[in-house]
Amino acid sequence: MQRRSITPTLFLVAAIFSRPILPLLFRADCVCDPLNAFLDSLPLNRERTDQLLTLDGYQGRSYRVVTADGYVLKLYRIWRDQPPSPNSTQEAILLMHGILNSSADWLVLGPGKSLAYQLVDRGFDVWIANSRSSLNSHQHEKLCTCSKEFWNYSWHEIGYYDLAATIDKVLEKSQQPKLRLIVFSEGGGAGLVLLSTRPEYNDKLSSLEAMAPGAMVSNTWYRFLAGPLAKIPKVFKSLYALYSTNQVTVQACEREKIACTNVYYQIVAGESAGMNRSVVDRLYQSLPAGASMKEVQHYIQVIWSKRFAPYDYGWERNLELYGSKVPPEYPLDRITVPVNFHYGLADKIVDATGVEWVAAKLINSARVRMRAYDRLQHSDFIFGDAAHQLVYNEVIRWIME
Repeated sequence: MQRRSITPTLFLVAAIFSRPILPLLFRADCVCDPLNAFLDSLPLNRERTDQLLTLDGYQGRSYRVVTADGYVLKLYRIWRDQPPSPNSTQEAILLMHGILNSSADWLVLGPGKSLAYQLVDRGFDVWIANSRSSLNSHQHEKLCTCSKEFWNYSWHEIGYYDLAATIDKVLEKSQQPKLRLIVFSEGGGAGLVLLSTRPEYNDKLSSLEAMAPGAMVSNTWYRFLAGPLAKIPKVFKSLYALYSTNQVTVQACEREKIACTNVYYQIVAGESAGMNRSVVDRLYQSLPAGASMKEVQHYIQVIWSKRFAPYDYGWERNLELYGSKVPPEYPLDRITVPVNFHYGLADKIVDATGVEWVAAKLINSARVRMRAYDRLQHSDFIFGDAAHQLVYNEVIRWIME
């Protein structure tokens, strides 16, 4: 078989990589090192959610959400035929993604399978969030997106600022007094941060539906990687972000689709008990969607300390921020909203012990319910065939009770 020439691919990559980055290095309002200036200059596919909606026969509108600390987020409201009317009585539901995910991932399974589409089809007013990490957001009112200052946040800020601002925007636009919050992975940790540190938001939720919530992860199967991962920022001091996929990687996947599909499938399906290979074709244009190294470091701290607590800056800075040498644990007893947990007994990232630990701390919740799934792994909850067959039916049943 004749080998295909790689020359066109090299020209394509060179053309995209040749975008000017020197202006980023010398802008008066920010300082960016060459590596991050270069990575940040690569073009992103910020419209993947819109593309999937159109492809699947649904519609949507995006909203600009600005957090109290200046991050600009992209929020979607989706529907099938007609948008909800201003005086609609449809119950509002907000979906929040996990680490390295975005709003697009709630649509990947497609019509009749994705949770977002199923909720729309059931008559709910469905909203899909994007955190500050997501390639759909990736914007700040003052900070340059290639700067260290921009990426100086963990999932604490995603909960405290991003979720709060997003919930307020949904309630403002839907004119509803409350909404239901559905979270996955890191979104679960962020939700618990919000409700425990800003307890007034308990009054804005009807319930919290947590799927494989990334909170107390000290027993994760990957805890042996905590040591090597913790050393990365110390060795590579300019590596403060996990940048999202971009048009270079997307176009490479378009050209070498079989190889790309195999790579994605092996990575994602490694955390799935039943992922359909066809899902990969809808994944690679938006996954990974970006994250800060500080998000990863914060989880490493949870693993090492076996405490679900804010970021540990060292005892001197901790005394300034928290009034103690070690960060105080999140006051989960301040959560009063009903909480429903859905978790997999085969999940190597968010293990059952961690979920059960969190549930036991919710002593003032109006109701705590647990639903374990025997064979489900982490990615199954959003990318696996088992999600729509098992999990989503249970989520919707509990919501409609």
